[in-house]
Amino acid sequence: MTKIAFRLAPALMGGYGVVRLIDGRDGQHGPGPAWTIGHLFFLGALLLYGPVIAGLRRRILDAEGGSRSRRITADILTAVAGAGLATFVRVAVLDIVVGLKAADTAEKSALSDRYADVPAVLPQAFYEIGPLFFMLGLVAMLVQYALVGPRRGLSAVLSPALVLLGFVAIMANMNLLPVGAAMIWFALVPITRGKAAPRGRTPASAVV
Repeated sequence: MTKIAFRLAPALMGGYGVVRLIDGRDGQHGPGPAWTIGHLFFLGALLLYGPVIAGLRRRILDAEGGSRSRRITADILTAVAGAGLATFVRVAVLDIVVGLKAADTAEKSALSDRYADVPAVLPQAFYEIGPLFFMLGLVAMLVQYALVGPRRGLSAVLSPALVLLGFVAIMANMNLLPVGAAMIWFALVPITRGKAAPRGRTPASAVV
């Protein structure tokens, strides 16, 4: 399941980007079938990033041989990425609900404003910046894995860099979502090909 998640999560994200481009050919995005289908792809991608985060944490712990400080770092980064992912899932779910309820763009915008603080258990500002925690947390976990995991040559450095560039491209222009998703896909797939060191043994080359 974890290997599938590493491949399918960015692939579904890219699928959402393609559907979004199709949906926006008339200059508007949603509501309608394309909006709903695209956001179902997006929600599926986000749900699969849960196993990606968990799988990356497990690989970090397996590779680093039980260092307390590294375990704490991995746990903190996992919590940050997971909390951010939860807020991202909320965004996708609300967008699907709004798209299904709205009859036109004006109503979609009004419903989005109405649901902006749902569920009203945390400050709205956290919901707005929460997805950023997912992105930064995932990149930071990839950096840690590059430092303590099995050496994979240039890919060890490129993985976090590609994911960061992918997220930056998406944030800069949502129309670049397929491109950003492709970068993330190429960053995550090599990780599933590497074998972590047995738990309890620290690779001699690990210095962090």
